[in-house]
Amino acid sequence: MLVGVLGLPGVAAADPMVRCVLADDRLAEASGLVADPAGGYEVVNDSGNPSTVYRLDDRCAVVGERAVPHRGRDVEDLARTLDGTLWLADVGDNGRRRDTVAVLRLDGSGAETVERLTYTDGPHDAESLLVPADGRPVVVTKDLSGRSGVYVADGSTLRQAGEVVVPGEAMTALGAGTFTGGALSADGRVVALRTYTDAWLYPAPRGTGTAEDVVAALRTAPVRVPLPAEAQGEALAFAPDGMLLATGETPAGEAPAPLHAIPGATALVDGAPTAATPSAGPAPASDRAGLPEPLASIGVVLAAAVAVAALLAVVVLVRRRRR
Repeated sequence: MLVGVLGLPGVAAADPMVRCVLADDRLAEASGLVADPAGGYEVVNDSGNPSTVYRLDDRCAVVGERAVPHRGRDVEDLARTLDGTLWLADVGDNGRRRDTVAVLRLDGSGAETVERLTYTDGPHDAESLLVPADGRPVVVTKDLSGRSGVYVADGSTLRQAGEVVVPGEAMTALGAGTFTGGALSADGRVVALRTYTDAWLYPAPRGTGTAEDVVAALRTAPVRVPLPAEAQGEALAFAPDGMLLATGETPAGEAPAPLHAIPGATALVDGAPTAATPSAGPAPASDRAGLPEPLASIGVVLAAAVAVAALLAVVVLVRRRRR
């Protein structure tokens, strides 16, 4: 069921359930997740941790681990293509100082390929990787304002091909406009991104065979799926049957992160407006996030207000701690 008003993105009446809990201490900084077609899951941690892929069973217990030959600086997402290759997104850059980021690929035999990439417009922090069938990675940046860049890998460069915007009416909590993970459905019908508070499902009318198809999908009007309160939700994945999976890190002193599941998530976009644009270049302002120009402008203003309020809250908190 979708609830939509005046062409705004719909909100799915989904009820995420807890599949299991990432209780193993080795998973405390889980930032990337994929579902294994044979059952279970694979998880990677982010910065400061070894680049290890942990294999989990259906109860989230670690049943194996796979060391990655090249240690990434800040691996923030994980993808799996149909041939079984794992793609580790070493794209985190909190200080925006890295000259290059990287995508690490592990095939079924364990052989590794390291692909170094440079943004054409300077460093960005990112946590979301989308890998279409053509093998050209799409990276979505992590920006607090709710307006993030969509970059496509062309050779060794990452060029901006568009942007994706969290609508202003969804910017109701700290982190609501910050993209922290992404995934493509196995049937190619849905592109998903997540923030700390929500999952956003974008219908892909042209499928996800190419990077341009993914960019076009991110210009459609998304369906919002509110996620349960998570201490630091950063990982998102689709199971082969269309179930959406979400989990994240376990900050010190917090309860272990649950793995949430939303069965039949791909069906939630049925009937959602698409409004896809055929161009692979940056979408005009009137097409951003499927909003008309006036509503898009209002969303930007609201997003900026939320970002300023969040910054002021952080400043106050820091001052209090110094006292």
